Parts: sequence; C-alpha cells; structure tokens
Amino acid sequence: MKHLKLFFLIFSLFFTSVAYAKVVTLSVTHPNAKYGIFSTYDLKVEPLNDGTRRVKLLEDLIFIDSKGKKWTAKKGHVVDGATIPEFFQGFIGTPYGGQYVLASVIHDVAYDEKKESWQDVHQAFYDAMLASGVEAKKASLMYIAVYEASERWGKNQNEHLSQEKILNLVGANEVNQKDLEQITHSLVNLLQNINIQIKTPKQ
Repeated sequence: MKHLKLFFLIFSLFFTSVAYAKVVTLSVTHPNAKYGIFSTYDLKVEPLNDGTRRVKLLEDLIFIDSKGKKWTAKKGHVVDGATIPEFFQGFIGTPYGGQYVLASVIHDVAYDEKKESWQDVHQAFYDAMLASGVEAKKASLMYIAVYEASERWGKNQNEHLSQEKILNLVGANEVNQKDLEQITHSLVNLLQNINIQIKTPKQ
C-alpha cells in the first residue's frame, strides 16, 4: 500500500508538471502578404504559469516587412504583450487574443531589445498587423496607442503624431460622425496629455 501511494504521488507530480508545460500555438489565419510575411503563422509558445501572461517562444519568429527589413523574435525569448498599453486593451483586445498576435510578439521583442529606433519598432508593429490581416482601422488605433503611450528611447523622444496623421490613420474622411465620435472617445485618455485635438467632421 505504501508503494502504491508513492506511485500515485509520483504520477500526480508528473501529470501536474506536464499540464503546466503545455505548449500553446499562437496562430494567424488570414494573412496579407502585401504588407509582409512571417516565417510561420502558427507560433508555438510555452506559458510560464507564474501568475502572469508571459510566454516563452519555442521557435524563432521572423517577419519581413514590405521594405524587405527583417525582424526576428528568437527562440527562448519571453514576451508578455505589455508593450500594448493596458487601458487600450479594453477597446482593442488582449495581446494574445486576436489576429495581431504575431505582430505583438515581434513588437515585444524589438521593444525589449531596443536595437532599432522606437519609431521603426512601432512602424514594424503596424506593418506586421496589416500583414496578419488585421482590419486597417484597428491596426491604426493600435499603432497610435503604442506610438503615443509606450516607452521611448534614443532620438526625438518628444515627437508625437500630428492631428492630420491621426485623422488619416483612422480614415476620418471615410467614416460617419457617429463612428468618428466613438474613435475619438477611445483615444481621449491616450491623447489627454498631448497637445492634439481631434475634431469630428461636420455632416
């Protein structure tokens, strides 16, 4: 009986360890190669199960943007999606819950490494979202969020998007007043400390 209990204890510990080492696949189902390509659209990661949303990459993820620039998230790197501002996730979604999941990984790693300018890192995120098939308006909103609310380094740290640039990104000339008011409301917290005012077009 003693040996039987020991067997079940060992089996239980083994089962628990396997359960916590579960491999998860982060997938993009409708990519758009016009804006760039990924080395894989089914990225395998391992959740760290440490009370956070951190995951470890079990393989390299490479993104080649439309200009031919290579962005690499190497195997073993730990990412958490934290480079997408939390207050914006209520509107956009969580970092690993949408079509932009691979773009989020590329952005996290480039953001951590800081080998490229902060502007180029955020632009790569935008391009990677479009290459993942993310709808243009949502990709634009996420780009604005990280551009204005994320940490900066190197040169031009006080640079901000112009009102014209923001309106072009969200397609202000192509949406009705009600839709634009909703967009404006979503951006108000993001832009409250920036000297940019978004005005809705007259009908």
